[in-house]
Amino acid sequence: MGPSCRLLPHGGYALIPTVLTSMAWFASIFQDGCDYAIIEGPVVQAITDDDDTVPWVEAGYAGFRTPLYNSLEDAWDITYTGQCLDYNMDKVTLDAAWNAGKAFAFLALVMGGGGTLFLWFSVCCVFSKATWRFAGYEVLLAAIFQAMAFLWFLNSMCTHRNTCSLSWGSKGDVAACALWALAALSILVYYPSPKVPSDALRQQQQRETTNPEISITGLVDQYPYDSATAATSPASQISSTYSHIAAGLPLEGDATATFLASPKKHRLSPKKPSSSGHLKNVEVL
Repeated sequence: MGPSCRLLPHGGYALIPTVLTSMAWFASIFQDGCDYAIIEGPVVQAITDDDDTVPWVEAGYAGFRTPLYNSLEDAWDITYTGQCLDYNMDKVTLDAAWNAGKAFAFLALVMGGGGTLFLWFSVCCVFSKATWRFAGYEVLLAAIFQAMAFLWFLNSMCTHRNTCSLSWGSKGDVAACALWALAALSILVYYPSPKVPSDALRQQQQRETTNPEISITGLVDQYPYDSATAATSPASQISSTYSHIAAGLPLEGDATATFLASPKKHRLSPKKPSSSGHLKNVEVL
């Protein structure tokens, strides 16, 4: 994996706006087109084609539903298993407020969905400060568009002695608007600096991985130190000790090869023999 792609380069903070925008996007699509508002008033008769027995309807951008009377509970209930009913365009007028609310809801869905997808790349890719703020502005636009979508409640079916109240779709949009705003705030107020090692440090780590250096200290009472041999031929004693150390090393390819091929790079420091006649400390640097 390259230096520009790794797990959580900005740390765990990047997950906060990412999760918030994901929740907002799911909340904004939590509607089926005919559960945005509950409409009451004289317009209900026009929506239901002169059915004056229905006290209210549940309506949305695509259509409406009529409730069914529950004689056991003496109440009108909505059944969500059926399809939405189409508006009779001869009796219902979809005015500018209706179309504006629908357009803003669509823009919020597009901007928020794009911002959510874009932020998920921060989980594995490094964002510059400008890119991070760009994502914040995109999510902020989604929050503004989501709020502007409530212009729908100014349409003619919600005025002129008619009333509209929130239903599941509009409640989901309220939650989405709040989540978009929180996500945008978390992005714009703080930029998590990427926790990626510098090029020099990364190159050093690569060199250590391919050709590691070895440091051995504290080999106590493992290799015999013959004082008589060391006095007459110290070079042979040091060579013998090198052989013992090399034989005791794990065969890791480059590490052992480097140690044996480049003895001048290491320093063998035989100390005075202990009472048992062994080396007290052997240090290879």
